[in-house]
Amino acid sequence: MGSWIDVHRWMLVMLARLTFNPVKEAWYPVDRSGRPDLRYYRDDLAHYVRLYEMYLDALRERRSQGRRLWTLRTHAQWGLIAKGPAAAGYAAALLRHAEASAREDGAAILGALVGDDAAVDVLVGALQVEQDLEARDAIVVALGRLRNRRALPALAALVEDEDGDGDTRWTAVESVGLIARRRFIGQVDPVGAAREWLRGREVR
Repeated sequence: MGSWIDVHRWMLVMLARLTFNPVKEAWYPVDRSGRPDLRYYRDDLAHYVRLYEMYLDALRERRSQGRRLWTLRTHAQWGLIAKGPAAAGYAAALLRHAEASAREDGAAILGALVGDDAAVDVLVGALQVEQDLEARDAIVVALGRLRNRRALPALAALVEDEDGDGDTRWTAVESVGLIARRRFIGQVDPVGAAREWLRGREVR
């Protein structure tokens, strides 16, 4: 006999079919922050890749309304995150996609792979060539979530860049704080505090 999650998931899948909803994941429970219970995302990797490709196709052909696009994109992304390291290759490919939102999502998926040095290296490489500001910020956020010191030189360059985008610089300060396990945001001079910490460790 399956677990209560198996039973509940089966019931939700049946409800999705009865309502002709092609994205059964839309029925999965979420917490107050909107984060779903990833234990429900039990399909194989190929299923979530197909779901994400459906989002990209619908976006490209402009044949879906915003709500459907959001549903496809969001649940495909959560499903890929639930697959863990198995989704790393697809996420890395998304970082090279022509669609900026796909690059943002690729970063978010890799940002969930805490402890994976390869994910850090892929994100740092993508950061060097990314021109879209929102995609750049998504990469910077992902690097912070990984909490890996391998990302510090790339983040330090953004913190030190006085001519770069202000939001990106601020995001880099937050990400350095996550890695350093310090709260620079909220200090009198967050950028200065982050720079001092980085320089004290000779991060270049």
